[in-house]
Amino acid sequence: MKRGADTLDKYKLLLVDDEVAFIEILKERLTRKGYQVTATSSSEDALELINEPAFDFDVALLDIMMNKIDGMQLLGKIKQLHPNTEVVMLTGYSTVETAIEAMKKGAYDYLTKPVKPIELELILQKASEKKKLKDHNTKLIETNLHKQTKQTIIGESSKITELTEMINKIADSTSPVLILGESGTGKELVARALHYRSCRSKQAFVPINASAIPEQLLESELFGHTKGAFTGAQTAKKGLIELSEDGTLFLDEIGDMDIVLQSKLLRFLDSGEYRPVGSTITKKSSVRIVAATNLNLEKEIANGNFREDLFYRLSVISVVVPPLREREHDVLILAQHILEQKLGCKQNKIFSEEAKKFLEEYHFPGNVRELINLVERGILLSKSQIITKDDLIAPHIKTLPKSYSLQEIEKEHIKNVLDETAWDKPAAAKLLNIGLRTLYRKIEEYNLS
Repeated sequence: MKRGADTLDKYKLLLVDDEVAFIEILKERLTRKGYQVTATSSSEDALELINEPAFDFDVALLDIMMNKIDGMQLLGKIKQLHPNTEVVMLTGYSTVETAIEAMKKGAYDYLTKPVKPIELELILQKASEKKKLKDHNTKLIETNLHKQTKQTIIGESSKITELTEMINKIADSTSPVLILGESGTGKELVARALHYRSCRSKQAFVPINASAIPEQLLESELFGHTKGAFTGAQTAKKGLIELSEDGTLFLDEIGDMDIVLQSKLLRFLDSGEYRPVGSTITKKSSVRIVAATNLNLEKEIANGNFREDLFYRLSVISVVVPPLREREHDVLILAQHILEQKLGCKQNKIFSEEAKKFLEEYHFPGNVRELINLVERGILLSKSQIITKDDLIAPHIKTLPKSYSLQEIEKEHIKNVLDETAWDKPAAAKLLNIGLRTLYRKIEEYNLS
């Protein structure tokens, strides 16, 4: 599609070439096409422009061979200070080596003099559009980061204050982190907070539930595989470690990971090196590993289900997420926050005093996740603006004595959910938000039938 001056005039070009006649002709032609053009035959003047914080050019067209400061040096400086700006290189002496060097340093393209005007204009147009797209993406990322950092862990209790302080202290560390806590306490929220408050925040945050993926596929998910590595591997696939390069990989339910795969994860943590399944090539990654589990790993080590050396490697920094019943007066604060989130702009429902009393006294064996489910249920079932206690109570909820231990509460909760789902174990595991293997282990541990 042909673009007119009314479209191109938003694009700003910097032209740098020590051939004065050439640069003036080019400036005149591109200005007629609608670009906002700044041209100079002095590489020193160009460097001053690049060093200015207000530098806002979409594309820089640089001659490679210039006196004092050559185009390659200017290219490096632009990419260092203004990485979104696209750079097109020009030279009268084309070699493969210079082309490769320019592209390695981040040049968008490379043209040899004499330049065909139509070819140059097409490249400048595409480079300008790419710059605007990069600016747009940067704004989206910054907006997302702002939202993520604003989504703080909700609560005013001393334990939540301590947790938040710990997150802020360790966010920028490169060491692995092990997050411990009961199911539903918000371990992934803590992992996200660690990522988005760190210097890795503009890179990927990639979560994976180790208990939700079959053992034979989990290695491929993490490390990737080559074509033909196993039956069904029709194409090569990048693993999550590679996809989250320089970011954070969150390994949830790490306690359910197969013991053999644990040894491969340990090698990666020690060296930063790994091999995709079926490959003989060693790759390297600087991803930060954050793991989480609701299991007692020391007990799992004693039972031979978890490697002791991996435990110590993962727990360089440990973070414990408190259960909801230990968070003093956070329940009503959280419930109100969840209510406002779920209602959005329709702020037309409130909790009755009886509902508030019920929430304050309930044990929440499912922790914050269960609170979210109760509030959603209350919103859906309430027939007026008032959410009552009866609107909140699900069929499986029973008010248990406060003297019950954590194990008794968990046992009763799992049994009630199993009964509610007619012992459909996959459905129950989904409701409990735990892996199927974890559910089977709990059934055996509590001798449920």
